[in-house]
Amino acid sequence: MNEDIKKDIGQKLNYWRWFIKGSGGRPGYKRLLNRWIFIHIAAGLALSVFVPVCLEQAATAVLIPLSGIFVGLAFAWAVNSHSLIQSDEIRTLAEYKEGGLPEYIFTYQTAIMVILFTLVLWGLSGLKVFDARWPTTSKPYCYFVTKAILFTLSSVTLRECWHVVLGTHLLLLIQQEIKKRRENSG
Repeated sequence: MNEDIKKDIGQKLNYWRWFIKGSGGRPGYKRLLNRWIFIHIAAGLALSVFVPVCLEQAATAVLIPLSGIFVGLAFAWAVNSHSLIQSDEIRTLAEYKEGGLPEYIFTYQTAIMVILFTLVLWGLSGLKVFDARWPTTSKPYCYFVTKAILFTLSSVTLRECWHVVLGTHLLLLIQQEIKKRRENSG
């Protein structure tokens, strides 16, 4: 294979390049840092104020088990989306989308990355890493900021799980519409 072709394919199929620069559409990080981030930050701040337990207790009691549900849900729907993406109808659709098929695939990958990143941070919380590093009595500001970041990420994770389900459903509806139109025109 020609070296120029290899380089071109490598650039188009590089997740981190897509995440930072995009592949014709907007960069991947802008899917996370959009106008909704302010609602997630507000939710993170509110939960930091109103949840009266330390991070280790929050992690072990609720958020680590909930993260398992998020991971299972996102992976299950991502598998469905990948089978849809392999269909002729969605490949046809991707030809008309700026950035092409990587836009769909990398969007799902970003959702999984956010979920796993949040799970790792809450896992560290369950291990008392943040409670030991910034005890609430000696450095309450650092602890509050850490708590707000973790709750904000949890809110973003919830949104990303929903987007995986929503994206899969939209692809299914689009696939069916394209099939119907092909049958009617053919």
